[in-house]
Amino acid sequence: MKFMTKTLLAVSAIAMTPVIASSQAVAQVAYSDVDAVIGTSAAWKTAASQMRVTYKPQFDALESRSKVLEAELNAMVVRVQADAKTNPNNPTIPTQAKAIQEKQAAAQQEIERLKAPISRVEAYVLEQIDGKLDAAFSQAMAKKKVTLLVQRQAVLKNTPGTDLTPDIVAELNATVPSVSITPPAGWQPGQKGAASGAAPASQPQGR
Repeated sequence: MKFMTKTLLAVSAIAMTPVIASSQAVAQVAYSDVDAVIGTSAAWKTAASQMRVTYKPQFDALESRSKVLEAELNAMVVRVQADAKTNPNNPTIPTQAKAIQEKQAAAQQEIERLKAPISRVEAYVLEQIDGKLDAAFSQAMAKKKVTLLVQRQAVLKNTPGTDLTPDIVAELNATVPSVSITPPAGWQPGQKGAASGAAPASQPQGR
């Protein structure tokens, strides 16, 4: 999955800042990838594994229904393609095409509804990790004496040792080795405070 966090926005902004070198100071530049940092962190990997166990009924329902909807849509597409091949002027083709579009829209809405509980938990997990990201970036930069950090997508060419991602992951793992996968009652994505400021809660047993 793609992770969009406040730290990602900050790093993206830094990536747009021009590097100005002078005889007095030269910026030590490195790059990283916020998605890779979060995705390989111990907190995210552990939480993802635990979610698969704790929320297995929701995952199973989502995957099962997704397969059914995909099969139904594929059947509709195959049918209209066959009709169009047999008779390109078939008057039912526009109607069938519209039905496919409506089916796709309805399927997407249904999938989003089924995924909502999982998305809420993922958002809670990410918020807890996000609260520690800035410190992890700063600590890794300080240890490697990096003064400018850019997003990996902004890098055209690099030399070995300029990827700070492993260092940031190490710092993140040290400060937040695990997070809770149980949002507080009434919590909704975007509600800062409980997730970012509290100590990680004990976790249910994962795989």
